[in-house]
Amino acid sequence: MINITIDNPDIEQILQQTYGNNHSRLIKEFSQFVQSTKIKDDISISIQQFERGESVKLADAFAQVKRNYEE
Repeated sequence: MINITIDNPDIEQILQQTYGNNHSRLIKEFSQFVQSTKIKDDISISIQQFERGESVKLADAFAQVKRNYEE
């Protein structure tokens, strides 16, 4: 388990106003944010690799993606 401390009163107030005491919703939405950020980063890296000519076979790419996100 990871505990996150927020030292910014403005952000803390926004979170309190948005989620109140609904910690499960906050955790779910934060998890989705982290996952989507990771996916966006992976896509960006893939585009850069492709532009450098570092492409791989489509089947290999899908196999790697499947391994990364099924763990």
